[in-house]
Amino acid sequence: MAEAKKPGLRPVTVSYTQMNVPKIKSPGGRVYLPGVEDDPEEEIMKLLDDEDTLDEEIINGLIKSLKIPLPSLQNPPSQKEILFPARIISLLAKQMWKFGFIKESERLFANVMKTIQEHVMDFEGDEAILPGAYWLSNVHELLSFANAAERDMLRGVNPAAESGGKAFEWHDYERLVSIVKHDLESLEYNIYHTWMKELKKRLFKMVIPAVIESQSLPGFITNENNRFLTKFITGPTTPAFSMDDLLNFLNKVWKAMKSYYVEMSVIQQVVTELLKLIGVTSFNDLLMRRNFCSWKRAMQIQYNITRIEEWCKSHEMPEGTLQLEHLMQATKLLQLKKATLGDIEIIYDVCWMLTPTQIQKLISHYFVADYENPISPEILKAVASRVVANDKTDILMLDATPLEDSGPFEVPSPRDVAPPDNYLPAWLNLPHVKRLGTLAT
Repeated sequence: MAEAKKPGLRPVTVSYTQMNVPKIKSPGGRVYLPGVEDDPEEEIMKLLDDEDTLDEEIINGLIKSLKIPLPSLQNPPSQKEILFPARIISLLAKQMWKFGFIKESERLFANVMKTIQEHVMDFEGDEAILPGAYWLSNVHELLSFANAAERDMLRGVNPAAESGGKAFEWHDYERLVSIVKHDLESLEYNIYHTWMKELKKRLFKMVIPAVIESQSLPGFITNENNRFLTKFITGPTTPAFSMDDLLNFLNKVWKAMKSYYVEMSVIQQVVTELLKLIGVTSFNDLLMRRNFCSWKRAMQIQYNITRIEEWCKSHEMPEGTLQLEHLMQATKLLQLKKATLGDIEIIYDVCWMLTPTQIQKLISHYFVADYENPISPEILKAVASRVVANDKTDILMLDATPLEDSGPFEVPSPRDVAPPDNYLPAWLNLPHVKRLGTLAT
């Protein structure tokens, strides 16, 4: 039986960035006698000693070259079909701890986390959607395993109590578990922000063409992009992206997160951040587009907003439309009558979220159609009188968060750790890992 020397617990402050974890072979060179391989424990230790093979299969086979399962909401994959990388790594870690391979497991975790982070950062645009969601979920599964290991450690549970492995110092095991948990939390945070940065960059390109410029509502098509410039522009003027493109993007992100068992709290953070980008970007653009502040354009934009509202309601996110409130009130303002001072009072009541400066900007930019009467100087004067100089709350543009800023992220609560599972897809050729998994379970 392997013994662990167990002094009192103490806080751990060491991190991988402060350590140079060496590649450790079996101390002194373990001797395997002929025929002993039939003993499962001896065979496990022999497999764990072959670090080169184990490293190759985990780092390259299970992470770098892995073909991520395709997401599906009609036939959703099971948890084991999605989370097998994390569960296999957790299973191997338990075997390493059971047989006293503490330093070796330390190096394995360091390599695994470094590889996952670099792998996720390799993807851009639409190609980042699946790997980002997939590894975000798998890293949280690993973190949940580390949390469970820490709970056992704090209760004094010796992972090597029933094995004939190598002796190790308890404080080495204690330090390892604490470091692994801390670094997995950091990795999950980094993956989230790396992923969100790519999602926001991709969505940002779609927002203005899809929400502000596209016209999908029949009977309200307008060509007043710029009546002067249209004389000199030839070729198609169709927006680069449509509302279908934008909604398809949201669908891809949603389907990936749901199929890969990302926590609902994280899904809500992701969708809220994306909707906020849509709302702020669209509103600020509309404010500065004189030719787009018209009744017909407002009808088109409102229709596009309605499609996003319907998407939110059908995807368990009805509160997501709050991120579009400024834009919705701006389109209402453009559709309301502006002929009398009474009409203006109604506008201030209906558009209560807009500041006096924003209302003045939209009304002064209002693009009067041929069949409409111009807004009277009396109305413009009344609107201007509502603007108070040096009022810091009376802003014009909404605060546009940089695309590099992914907003707040809370690591969700740990999952319930599944029983040891050696599942690997049949097409995955990892004989060393497969044999270890079979012996371990």
